[in-house]
Amino acid sequence: MLSLEVRKRIGGAEVHRVDGGAVTVGASSGNEVVVRARGVAGRHVRISPKDDGYHLDLYKGVDAVNVNGRPFLGGPIPISPGDRIRIGEATITVLSASPSAAAVLLDQPPRVVEVTASPLPATEVEYRELRLSASRLCRAGGTPEELAIQLTDFLDRELLPTEWALGEVTPAGFRPLASTFRESPAVPPRLIEEIRAGEAVARSESVTGVLTLVAEPGGHTGSLGILVRETPRLAARAVLFLEELVAMTSLAIAGRASHEEHVIRTVIVPEPASAAAEPTAAEMVLKQTDDLKKIVETVEREVIDRAMRRAQGNQSRGAQSLNISRGSLIAKLKEYGIPDYRYLRRNRRAR
Repeated sequence: MLSLEVRKRIGGAEVHRVDGGAVTVGASSGNEVVVRARGVAGRHVRISPKDDGYHLDLYKGVDAVNVNGRPFLGGPIPISPGDRIRIGEATITVLSASPSAAAVLLDQPPRVVEVTASPLPATEVEYRELRLSASRLCRAGGTPEELAIQLTDFLDRELLPTEWALGEVTPAGFRPLASTFRESPAVPPRLIEEIRAGEAVARSESVTGVLTLVAEPGGHTGSLGILVRETPRLAARAVLFLEELVAMTSLAIAGRASHEEHVIRTVIVPEPASAAAEPTAAEMVLKQTDDLKKIVETVEREVIDRAMRRAQGNQSRGAQSLNISRGSLIAKLKEYGIPDYRYLRRNRRAR
């Protein structure tokens, strides 16, 4: 019996117990032990029974691994309980290694006995923590590409063991900005059509699993989308979290675009200083409720208020930076009771 604990960079562990002959380890679903993490090839290492134990070897053309902190470039070496094998961003700990006599003599195909996976988030408290963490990432700054990489890593850590991609939804398809997919997925045109027709979630099932696209309904050119291969299928609560994440990220990117345009076109108007420890209205709402409508409205009000302050009340410039029509902006200004910031221009002229 060979028992391996697989732990990725951050998160829980999976324990694989395999009984039989040689065991292959890699990112491809055809392996006896599947490890989806950065730096892990489709087939990376092979663990074979020999004598009274197991030996480790590398497949040709893959990156070297570390065994107990030392580089291993290939050539069978014995492994025993307690050994730690690091492949990319994954660490495999040998819990037990005692092959049966039949497996050694006949090199029988391995039989997977059990896989115990770390639990996914399930409670409301856990999902609130996820939303707060995602909100902090969205507010941290950086380009859309940098934010996409950070959020992809975040999802890869927190919602195992799925494959993720964040990118733009266009009439031509889905263009990823960051991805953990081992192979670029072919997004069925039907998914894009459903999003453009007003759906927020579109799914396609195939032999490789469930491919799901979560995006802004309407799918206008350049809108944000999250593509996920669900392995296993995500709970309804997790999919709702992805919808919230799409809304938060889209507003964060729009806010940054507004800021960059303002830096180029006009003088930056200092914003009122606030205590670093004081939570924003968006963070307060995230802590108090799971109501998606309230969350989106609160974040939307903050972004519009910030854009209009930077545009000094110029509605045309504000609408352009927010990528909405001037009529829609005027309606939202009235709806949210956002102040008229034209006084900033008058004060500047007076000086």
